[in-house]
Amino acid sequence: RVRMKARPQGRGAVSKSARHFASSPCVRTSARTGARNVRARAAGSPAGDPYSVLGVAPGADSEAINRAYKSKMAIANSDEEKKVIESAHTTIMMSSLTARLQGGSSSVAKEIRYADRAPMFRWRPRIHICEQKDVLINGGIWAFAIYWANKSTYSPWQPLMLGFAVMLIRMNYKLMPLMPRPAEGDRNEIRAADTRRLGRAFGVVGGLFALFAGVIATLPSVLMSLRITVPLWLLGSLYEYSVGVAGLLGAMLGLSFCR
Repeated sequence: RVRMKARPQGRGAVSKSARHFASSPCVRTSARTGARNVRARAAGSPAGDPYSVLGVAPGADSEAINRAYKSKMAIANSDEEKKVIESAHTTIMMSSLTARLQGGSSSVAKEIRYADRAPMFRWRPRIHICEQKDVLINGGIWAFAIYWANKSTYSPWQPLMLGFAVMLIRMNYKLMPLMPRPAEGDRNEIRAADTRRLGRAFGVVGGLFALFAGVIATLPSVLMSLRITVPLWLLGSLYEYSVGVAGLLGAMLGLSFCR
């Protein structure tokens, strides 16, 4: 008689189908790719430097760190990459918080040093300078719009508003890396992120447009109250044109140097 030895079916047993799945080419390729990405990130960051993982300098402020973190998370393709990025961001933030608790305020970013204080004017414009070519493009849009408005036989506001619309679109694209869509989420979350970004773009560009246009619009009254001669470009038909040009100048400056 030949006795058949039964295979254990406990927790450590592996079925034939599971072994076949683990040995499939797709699974092996995916595992090798994920491991290769993790090794590449580890090799690119000396001794696991979290600043190298995010691609920022060690002396970067919290805004630059958060921007780099969001950009990296938006383009991450695997859970392993996201874990590496999340760990690097947490390490940097915790080191700054530890330095703050130990009294090393000189090396701590303002946002962490004054984290207990409620922020004033959260939606205020912040400095964010574009690249030189983008600044030149924005200046070209402004110059073309005012030239068109000067040559137009109709109201100058039509070319100026078209220039404002182009600047608003460019501002929305400028904010995409800073306010990206969620990597995973339903349509409502994606729509809410797009709405916040577009609202931010309109607030910066439209707010500075209104500020500059308002200053020029009230300038004749201020000059007359001070008994100062009002210049010709603030009188008659040139008054409306000057207000629009100043407003579009504010929008161009906001697009080029703010976020």
